[in-house]
Amino acid sequence: MKEQLSALIDCELEANDRDRLLGQLGVDGDLRQDWHDWHLVGDVMQEHPLLSPDFMKRFSERLAAEPIVMVPVKRRSLLRRALVPLSAAASVAFVSVVGWQAYYGASRGNAVPAVALAQQTQGLDDEGARIQGYLAAHRHDSGNPFAGREFMQASFDPSQAK
Repeated sequence: MKEQLSALIDCELEANDRDRLLGQLGVDGDLRQDWHDWHLVGDVMQEHPLLSPDFMKRFSERLAAEPIVMVPVKRRSLLRRALVPLSAAASVAFVSVVGWQAYYGASRGNAVPAVALAQQTQGLDDEGARIQGYLAAHRHDSGNPFAGREFMQASFDPSQAK
């Protein structure tokens, strides 16, 4: 049993043996005294300062004599309680959007065939063809939200309706 106690003190005991030995320490006074003595020897060898033998008794008495102070719990406002989860959700949403844009931009090809560019610009006026050509030339930019999409020109001015 003392070999197991030594192994327990050195943290070298298996989990099932450790649990059994700790249970035995709770009921066996001699084993508990060996535990105390061996730790006392270890403290002396490592030059730890010694506490007086009645330290725990005096500490318990002083602790029991301390007054119990009841402090009312201050309730936080609804805004403060909601601020932390909302800021965490906003952070997660921001990181998700940035990650999605980075992934989507990285997965797009950089090359645009000239035939595809010519087909996209057919039927557009000069301004639309110029913008479509500009977007096609700059598709390699991962920050371009129109990369790989057809661009449509819209006007809300009724005088320019066709």
